Amino acid sequence: MSIYEWYKWRNWKLQYKLMIIYIPLIILPSVVGLTILTNSYNQTSQDVISHYSKTIINLTRDKIDTQITDYNDISLKLFTKSEIIRLFKDIPENQFERLGIQRQLEGNIRPAIGEIDINNIISCVFVTKSGRFVVGNDSTDYYNDNEQTFIDNVEKSNGAPVWSNPREFHIGNREVQAFRLGRVIKDDNFQPIGIAYLVINSRWLQNTLTSSQVGSGVELAVRDSRDQVIIKKEMQLAKTSDNTLDIVAQIKQNDWSVFASFSLAELYGTVHRMSGFAVGLIALCTVIGLVATYIVVTDLVIPIKRLRGNMYQGIKGVRPQLMIKFKGAREICELNDLFISFLYEIYNLVDDVKKNEKKKRKAELKLLQNQLSPHFLYNTLNSIRWMALIRKQDHIREMVDALTHLLTYSLHNAEELVLLKDELSVMKDYVKIQKVRYQNFQFITHIEAKLENVKILKFLLQPLIENALIHGLSSIDRPGEIKLSIKENNNQLIMQVIDNGTGISNERLSSIHEILAGKNENNHIGLRSVQERIQMYYGSQYGLQILSMEGSGTTMEITMPLITDVGVETHEESDDC
Repeated sequence: MSIYEWYKWRNWKLQYKLMIIYIPLIILPSVVGLTILTNSYNQTSQDVISHYSKTIINLTRDKIDTQITDYNDISLKLFTKSEIIRLFKDIPENQFERLGIQRQLEGNIRPAIGEIDINNIISCVFVTKSGRFVVGNDSTDYYNDNEQTFIDNVEKSNGAPVWSNPREFHIGNREVQAFRLGRVIKDDNFQPIGIAYLVINSRWLQNTLTSSQVGSGVELAVRDSRDQVIIKKEMQLAKTSDNTLDIVAQIKQNDWSVFASFSLAELYGTVHRMSGFAVGLIALCTVIGLVATYIVVTDLVIPIKRLRGNMYQGIKGVRPQLMIKFKGAREICELNDLFISFLYEIYNLVDDVKKNEKKKRKAELKLLQNQLSPHFLYNTLNSIRWMALIRKQDHIREMVDALTHLLTYSLHNAEELVLLKDELSVMKDYVKIQKVRYQNFQFITHIEAKLENVKILKFLLQPLIENALIHGLSSIDRPGEIKLSIKENNNQLIMQVIDNGTGISNERLSSIHEILAGKNENNHIGLRSVQERIQMYYGSQYGLQILSMEGSGTTMEITMPLITDVGVETHEESDDC
């Protein structure tokens, strides 16, 4: 193939390539192979069928032999058992002794029968000088055990097993066809004391014949030594044609034999039908090949084209909701869905970036606006402080100093992260200022000393303390308390602001949770700003949580990563302001 032809081949569509490859590589080898196989089968099938039929009959014979051996063994085990023989030593004098013999027989016989074939052994019958005993179900005609022919055959066997041909017995409300397997019972001196026999349902032999895989239209039967049919396979029609294959297999345990008659016309009819079937199969393979090509095209080729079209549209900037969804191979449809989901994620990320940039610009503008007025206020407070010093008003001076410290901290510290000890110092000044308005409360801190040099966001605690004062303690008529607790847990900084105020109702608390989650923009700007600052700086897994119960105070907890500068020893402190 030249380079020109090779490139021309590569430009062909996939469905045409599939058809060209499929015909010489699949259809033609199938046709040739099927033709050769058919001829070979026709030449050897006759011998194989004959051998197979003989093998099936021999297997059936062996299964019957095995089952007869099992029943002979159980009869020998039962009828020569010393515990059972001793029961017939004496003739029972009354009904009570007869019942005792019956119970002992059942105790010895039922377990032994259960080990072999409890489903097919109907009963075990003993006919002795001590009387007639039956373990199992008795028939209305007593199983014809007084039939002289059967008794003579058993006695003549001198202890060997004797099988009688099956006959109908009326047991309960049903008619059952059963065998009788008898033996002579002998005492310790080997003298005959009676006979015993097992009543065996003939369905075991019927099931054995039915389960043999000889096919339909075959006469299959078990015959005795006089060529009388003992039992035959049900639902089978005997062939009257002279052109038959007769197979006889002798059963080893008695004079029975398995007889099978196969119709050669039907056996070899399969061979003749095979040729016609091969022709039809070749035509079917061709049709299936064309259908398979069509399915491959509709299930693979067309969906791949549509997926490629979606990708081209995605590259050009088409929004994912405009992409088409189609049917086809599961994997290709999943790739298309994954591609559309990927585009959705890209658009969502772009939107999130735009929203974060917008929030960041708003925060920077707000910070710039907040820095304008404190400069003027700082100069004014400095003048008030000098006036308070001249007039010796120390409480005014302390309040102005606290406010000046707070403003200086706000204006001169431009860093986003500050030391925890600096933040706590400013919060104490903030509490001093608030005590002018809310006098009846205490501010208590409980901080591990090793955390003083941890870095946190500036002014992170002030909105929480302010919220506790305004919404928690302002309306109570008892001494208030705000407790600031800061500790470390699993390399995380846990800060809690706890008040003993009025608490929050369940409805209001649910509304606040929606505000913190960004679902409601109505109120609590300070708390929402704390939440947004934490999550924007550290990630969405950190933030503010509020726990409260109406009338029992409120706990506001901040979780953030631990950022340490210098480590110091741990201690506890409590400051009352």
